[in-house]
Amino acid sequence: MGVTVEDIRSLRNKTSAGMGLCKEALVQSKGDMNKAIEYINERSDVISRLRNLTGAKIGLCKLAYEEAGKDFEKTVSLIKERGWDEPIEKEDMDKGEGVIESYVHGKDQKLVALVEVKCKTDFVARNEDFRKFAHEIVLQIAAMKPEYISKDDISEEKMSELKDIFTKEAQSEGKPENILEKIVEGKLNKYFQENCLLEQKWFKDESKTISNILDEATQKMGEPLIISRMLIWEFGK
Repeated sequence: MGVTVEDIRSLRNKTSAGMGLCKEALVQSKGDMNKAIEYINERSDVISRLRNLTGAKIGLCKLAYEEAGKDFEKTVSLIKERGWDEPIEKEDMDKGEGVIESYVHGKDQKLVALVEVKCKTDFVARNEDFRKFAHEIVLQIAAMKPEYISKDDISEEKMSELKDIFTKEAQSEGKPENILEKIVEGKLNKYFQENCLLEQKWFKDESKTISNILDEATQKMGEPLIISRMLIWEFGK
């Protein structure tokens, strides 16, 4: 039987194995997805793949894999549910691969957006889906003009300034002192959603945030992805 690109992508999502190995597994298993997964697990270290994808410690990856019945997708979900996944630091990706994607808006070409997206391997950097992901991110940046990539990028000084502003706003509106903290927290969250790329709703589908899109792309690619830098340049500003 013929192996389609969709079959390969589906198997990759289930195992985080390379596209070449996924194709080989499907050919050898004659399209049987379960047998293809077994084939991959016999030839590729599933724990290493889980470690690369989630950042979780090897021991925790092994534990989750057993508890999830050796189902790769369920294991990833279990690791995240338990908070065992560890964020990949930008410094860890400095020697990796990636792309700089650009977008120039409109016929008058008076707005340009740039984004740098990093991955670990050249294989992923050249992957069409990775390039599409980078392009979606640069479109979001051009459309929504975030000031920060993550709320973690906001300085302590700026956070203190925001909290002071939001506290004074709530007080001027006569809000009771016992709920001021909750009101300020709500205003901060709204600020993050409007100004931090990862917190923003995806302008093409508001049921998802850019963080959700990043998680989906990371799982599809099978290795950590980081949106490391961005730039918005408007004519005359």
